[in-house]
Amino acid sequence: MHQINLTEAENCLAALVKEAANGEKVVITQEDGSAFQLVPMANAPDSSEFDQGKLFNPEGLWDQMDPITARDIAKARKEMWHKFNQED
Repeated sequence: MHQINLTEAENCLAALVKEAANGEKVVITQEDGSAFQLVPMANAPDSSEFDQGKLFNPEGLWDQMDPITARDIAKARKEMWHKFNQED
């Protein structure tokens, strides 16, 4: 087992990750007495699981299949403020 405090761990994170990947138990401690174990994940989520199609899409303001652009966000804000002002 490798136990290290958080300050030291910040300086050698890559080495600690390598140790955990090789089966070594790596424990990182904090000054308050809390401790955390660094463990490898069997199947890490890939970036496709965080696609924009899963983002909140109020009233279909943009097509979920297309990437969201700054222009889309500005249009959505303008439409939402317009609706807000009409409710007064």
